[in-house]
Amino acid sequence: ILFCDIRSFTSLAENLTPAVTFEFINQYLGIMGPVIRGHGGFIDKFIGDAIMALFPRGPDDALNCAIAMDEALEGYNSLPGRVTDPIEIGIGIHTGTLILGTVGDELRLQGTVISDAVNVASRIESLTKKHASVALFSDASHERLSTPEKFDVTELGPVELRGKSKAVTLFSLKAPKTL
Repeated sequence: ILFCDIRSFTSLAENLTPAVTFEFINQYLGIMGPVIRGHGGFIDKFIGDAIMALFPRGPDDALNCAIAMDEALEGYNSLPGRVTDPIEIGIGIHTGTLILGTVGDELRLQGTVISDAVNVASRIESLTKKHASVALFSDASHERLSTPEKFDVTELGPVELRGKSKAVTLFSLKAPKTL
């Protein structure tokens, strides 16, 4: 599960008209959507400026996607004609079980995923700014990497997540290693 959020979006949107905010979000999502799909992920939903994506083949794809999203963001930030100053993102990744289904009532249904793992991924993303990292991921994801040597990571140690009784060990993803 990957959550990606634009840092300081509320402050950014405060200075834009609603129409320009929509233009910006669609431009940004138009860049990030293909990156996610290109790394084996699919977007579960857009939550305002946030993206929630799933990577069925595992965390290697999610980490590779996080690296590619950061590179795509550099490209976005250098675009002439973008409607904002350069932006930053935070990405949180966690691996766990979930259920994909529909929720709602008889007049409004939507597909979504639900599990504790989804909440953990979201909480991890919220810590990226505090830890000065574009991407953080959990020990559950680290344990399931098929090629851990491919990634340059720093273990941050156990962290208490809001609303959770058990600490999660976090890792910060850096630039990829050249093998």
